[in-house]
Amino acid sequence: MSSSDPSRSTRAPGAGAQSGKGRSRRALLLGGLGGLAALSACGFEPLYGTNSASRGLLGRIAVGEITRGVLPDRMVFALRDALTREIGTASEAAFRLDIAVDVEEEGFAITQDNETTRFRLTGLAAWDLRRMTSPAPVLSGRARSFTAYSATASVYATRIAARDAETRLATGLAQQIIVQIAARA
Repeated sequence: MSSSDPSRSTRAPGAGAQSGKGRSRRALLLGGLGGLAALSACGFEPLYGTNSASRGLLGRIAVGEITRGVLPDRMVFALRDALTREIGTASEAAFRLDIAVDVEEEGFAITQDNETTRFRLTGLAAWDLRRMTSPAPVLSGRARSFTAYSATASVYATRIAARDAETRLATGLAQQIIVQIAARA
């Protein structure tokens, strides 16, 4: 047999592939470290970092009026609860957050018998952050979120699915509102 016979190679199986993988891992690691160094040099600061400006807002924003139509409903309560979980209860409120919510429900999976089997909820929230001492908004914005739920043959199961979808929608809106406020703080 000749020395060029691949079955008689002294290299461990897969050694050639390992060296290529090793180089790509090193390049990825070094590239990631270089990226972190570049971010630290540009003044990047984590949104929820211990010394961030948004940290000073925790416990200082009171959830004010949340409106959706004429009467408060389950969605309004779910949004208030989600906001309180995100920012805490205001012990020394310096700001008040007022929100107007609009939710649209649309059937988008329709059978041949004209039965709707899936619904999409789209929530829009216009919010204003005001100082407690002034009616003029300090910050304003709009948040948008969506979710969906399935309708089943059981009316009860469909109602529970719709309630769960409203809770998910409220949580999504609350998170977007808080991120928008924190990003501008």
